[in-house]
Amino acid sequence: MFALVLASLCDQSGVNPGVKARVTSGGLKFLSQIALGFAEDAVEDLGLPTLSGTSPVEYKISNLKINSFSLGRIGFNTAAPNVITPVIDDGKVSASARFEASKTIEVFGFSFPIAISGNIRASASGLDLSQEISLGMKADGKPTFSLQNCDSSIGDLDLKVSGTTLDAAFNLIIGLFKSTITDLLQKEICPAVKKALSKQGEKVTEKFKLVYPLIKQTNIDLGLVCDPEATGTEFLVSLKGKCFASSMPNLPRRYVALPMPPISATSKMACISVSPYVLNTLLYAFSELGHLGRTFDFDELGALGILTILLPNLQAVQDNRVQIVVSATSAPSVDFTASGIGIEGSFEVVVNAVLPDDSKQHVITIMANVDILAKARIENGNFAGNIGSLDVTVTDAGELPAELFNQLFQAFIPQAILPAINGITEAGFEIPSLFDFCFSGASIIHKKDALEVCTDFKVCQD
Repeated sequence: MFALVLASLCDQSGVNPGVKARVTSGGLKFLSQIALGFAEDAVEDLGLPTLSGTSPVEYKISNLKINSFSLGRIGFNTAAPNVITPVIDDGKVSASARFEASKTIEVFGFSFPIAISGNIRASASGLDLSQEISLGMKADGKPTFSLQNCDSSIGDLDLKVSGTTLDAAFNLIIGLFKSTITDLLQKEICPAVKKALSKQGEKVTEKFKLVYPLIKQTNIDLGLVCDPEATGTEFLVSLKGKCFASSMPNLPRRYVALPMPPISATSKMACISVSPYVLNTLLYAFSELGHLGRTFDFDELGALGILTILLPNLQAVQDNRVQIVVSATSAPSVDFTASGIGIEGSFEVVVNAVLPDDSKQHVITIMANVDILAKARIENGNFAGNIGSLDVTVTDAGELPAELFNQLFQAFIPQAILPAINGITEAGFEIPSLFDFCFSGASIIHKKDALEVCTDFKVCQD
């Protein structure tokens, strides 16, 4: 059902997502609590109009205000295609007001005006509230929301009068005004809730950025591909996930996001699935920016037994007179498997050596294919990883035997290149927060054609 719904709606956009998020019932309840928290504050600050009438007596109820509002049980409902409805069951409201009443009594042809005033305390229980929120997207990929139907009802209202000389008598007849006050509260609560949620929604959409910075002058586009989709008690969100260099936003035509597999079931609030497209575009950006290369000086090279055979006088070379320059000849390609992240790439290795006997530059150029298997993880809100294995096959060593360089790299890579790569990937980058929510207790699942981050949320602390 999940995969069919995703295909039926998102395929209409003609673009596959690079990132999908499955917001579970736990996540939707968390979001409902956040939304209704704003509603709670709004109702407590609600200013209510004055009530007046002439039946059964001339009366005025003024200074009517909400003293407290408790949410009761919070839940949510969803409705296809893209509606979530936060729900309050059995909430409570307490209010107070000033009560004034007057009546002219005719006795034996004489008129006797009677006036009385006092305070009213109102306690409402069994308050039920539901507010439909429709989620969507703008043409540029920004999220939108609109507030639809709102319903509120009060199960029971208890009124008490105090501060008059006839409290007991007025408490007997105050019930005549119960329906009037109940109708007023029910009428005013929904507009207050809508106003509060609309205000917060505007803040959220203003703060939402389509493009988030990553590392090394790269960005990721997290614009929506299609409208968010309700499926049962869950919501599905599909994002572009395109990475690019800040100065080069366009990608070659070969980088196209492919259909993604269904997201795993999870007890977390959400599970976010990342396709190989995301890392492929990130590595392409690194390649275009020249970040997929490094120069290693003599003191970083470690054991170089094979190299000393090729260059006999190397033992006399002083520090920094030998360098190995490693650079990618093209952007590596990425594949996700259950074992980890597989990366394939072609690299050029250039060995520069200045020998003291003739002070000439000796250059050896080697072409090699590299296969990497990496593991990703999340620690302290950062996305990081480490290389588990790195295999190099020399494809061209010029006039020199390729096997000699295969042996050289087996000694050189573990001691120099592999720690250097892990030094970069271990640092990782901070996962961008969305809508002021940060990851909490996130874990990573490696699977075929997807890397999944299953997580709970918390409100980010400044």
